Formats: sequence, structure tokens, C-alpha cells
Amino acid sequence: MGAKVLIVDDEPDVAAYLAAALRANGHSPTVAHSADSALEQLRRARPDLICLDIVMPRESGVSFYVRLKKSEEYTSIPVVIVSGVGQDGQLDFRNYVADESVPLPECYLEKPIKVDEFIKTIESLVASSTAAERQTGK
Repeated sequence: MGAKVLIVDDEPDVAAYLAAALRANGHSPTVAHSADSALEQLRRARPDLICLDIVMPRESGVSFYVRLKKSEEYTSIPVVIVSGVGQDGQLDFRNYVADESVPLPECYLEKPIKVDEFIKTIESLVASSTAAERQTGK
């Protein structure tokens, strides 16, 4: 069975594209177009991983990420930042979040994504997260 992935992106076309790529590779995506909607989705069903855009209206992906990582309930969910704000495949997240107590995202992928890289990244992070949960018993 594939991973449960929550896609948080305000652009419907991007979210649909990521969801289709995940579905085509045996995963179960859920889409949220805002931070509020993402919180509702989190409360309904805990995903194995979150794909998060940074630039969103009302509440930015950065603000949502900080809330997520400061929450005891959701802090262990791996997050892949999928955004166009970085340059040359790099994102200096500390430019957005200087608070060292907030861990860095597990990965950054630049839009437009390369599907093969996206799927490999998702599968690798979910496998690592699952192994870590088995070791810690959580």
C-alpha cells in the first residue's frame, strides 16, 4: 500500500498535478488549498508525509510549517517543501525561519518538479520515517 500524502498548495493545477503523479505511483494523496484546510485534513487522517508550498494567501506555508513542527502531535510528519521560491534547487530555510528550535524541512523540491525525483523523494522519506517510528515505538 502506498503512502498517504497531504498536498498543501493554493494553486489547483499544481495540486492536481502532484496528486495525479502520486496516484499513478500507488500513493493516496489528499489536497488542501490553504493552511486552514490542511489543519482540517490533519485532524481527519494523519498523513505519512506533507508536500507544502511556501507562498499561499492568508497563512503562508512557512507559518503553517512552524505551527506543525511546534505541535507535539504533528512534529514527526516529514515535510517536503515544493515551491518556486528557491533558486537553483536550493532554499535557505533559515532566511524564513530563524528560530533554531524549528527543524529544517526534510527536503526542498523546486517547481516545476521532476516527477521521478518527486516520487523517489516521497518514497524514501516515508520509508525512513516508518523505520524511525518502528525503532522508537511511536
